[in-house]
Amino acid sequence: MDSLFDEWISQLSKNQTIVKNGDKDKKTPKDCFAKDGFFPGYFAPNNQGKRVVFIGRETRSIGGDDFRETSKAFFENENVNVNKNNWWRHILKIVYGIKKEGKENFKKVPSAREIIDDMYKGNNFGFAVINISKFSNDNENNWQSNKKLIHRFIQDSKLEETHFFEKELEILEPDIIITGNLWDRKIIKSEDIDLCLPKSNFLETKNIGKNIAEYGKYNLSGRLIDFIDLYHFSANKSEKDCFYDPVMKVLFNKNRK
Repeated sequence: MDSLFDEWISQLSKNQTIVKNGDKDKKTPKDCFAKDGFFPGYFAPNNQGKRVVFIGRETRSIGGDDFRETSKAFFENENVNVNKNNWWRHILKIVYGIKKEGKENFKKVPSAREIIDDMYKGNNFGFAVINISKFSNDNENNWQSNKKLIHRFIQDSKLEETHFFEKELEILEPDIIITGNLWDRKIIKSEDIDLCLPKSNFLETKNIGKNIAEYGKYNLSGRLIDFIDLYHFSANKSEKDCFYDPVMKVLFNKNRK
């Protein structure tokens, strides 16, 4: 994975214009690039069939760092309440449900803190997180997505020449891909998201409820992968109705209510 990121940064660096990611001390693609990928246990034999990759838009305030290392620091920070973090709470509970093969009713799902503590005990997290843009949005005064930064990252990646994003997915070999409202055209241009995840690769797409979720299959180099697009992972929506239950229904029980 590191060699892929090195090649990716090299490509991005061909554009020598200063990168404006909100931190005046970070000006180059290497300064702003935030690595991502899989957490421990992802490739474990007992995780076969349950490898889930969550895809977001961008990271925040970690330019030049590794998302997995900063996440570890976040989990281990005694002053942080993981249970109150929408983004991680939604993801961790979904991972828990997938590991339980959809058999756990939402009411019985442990708290995010309990889930992450259990993952630490066995050093078995078993999931991956990647972002459409590896340029970290480091503007501390604006928590809106940096649309221009995302656009520059995708365009400078020249995915039509070397599809770095697809290569990253091929390394991860996911069984399940879950995205967080990536097709909001007000944030990511349709032509940009289509470069990363081509429309032609999606099959059998259907909707759950009134735009609660979209699901189907994604063709990754000939492998058909379960695909689900939810609300943004940090959205203040019902955990049960908008995140947990839709995923369990799609993956494990088509008749689940």
